[in-house]
Amino acid sequence: MATKILETFKIIRGMKYLKKMSVLIVFALLASSCKNEIDNYPAPDGGIIGTVYDMDTNQPIPLPVGGGSGTMVSLFEQKTNATASIDFRANQDGTFVNSKVFNGYYRVYVNGPFVGVCEGFTTIKGQTQFDLRAIPFSRISAEASISEDNKVSINYQVEKADATFTLNEISVMWNFAPGVDVNSSNYAAINAKGTQPNGTHMFDLLTSKIFAENHYKIQANHNKIYIRVAAKVNNVINYSKVLELIVH
Repeated sequence: MATKILETFKIIRGMKYLKKMSVLIVFALLASSCKNEIDNYPAPDGGIIGTVYDMDTNQPIPLPVGGGSGTMVSLFEQKTNATASIDFRANQDGTFVNSKVFNGYYRVYVNGPFVGVCEGFTTIKGQTQFDLRAIPFSRISAEASISEDNKVSINYQVEKADATFTLNEISVMWNFAPGVDVNSSNYAAINAKGTQPNGTHMFDLLTSKIFAENHYKIQANHNKIYIRVAAKVNNVINYSKVLELIVH
């Protein structure tokens, strides 16, 4: 009697095992099917690369560092049911690029420090060049030099795009990384210079604690530091180009 009960128990346990294995096989097949469906979606077949140029000077408009607070570029697909835009950040030199965009007809909108709207329409077919033009609130020219004892001298001049605009503040900064703007993560030191449209500023690196603490990073980057000037006009910030210096 005990033997029959044991055999019956083994049969029941075997049936349960087979049932569990069947369920697992079904789930595996479903997962494989879903994966194949996902893999079968076409990859983006186009891309866009461009520059935002100053409408008056034909020079690229310098922008903030292309991180989380950088200038946003948005692509809005036209003549489709698409409701969401494709968003990415422009680079600080005024260029923008997104190499993975589906071919189609788009409105390209750049939400930058410009007077008026910066936008245009283009057909993306493969990797497509498309430039835009805008007017910055201000244009900043800057020159920088460094002495043998690592004193950095910066000369700057700010030109408002319109004489009626208000110059709120000028800032001068340096960084040990090539990305430089007024965000605290993108400068080593920054100084406000008031509202005079031109002037000079000096950074004494030998007395700078930040320079000393990050000297190993600077040496690893071939002794380079980076300089930039920002101007806030009508509470909108524009930038000079990034200047590169070699410390001693």
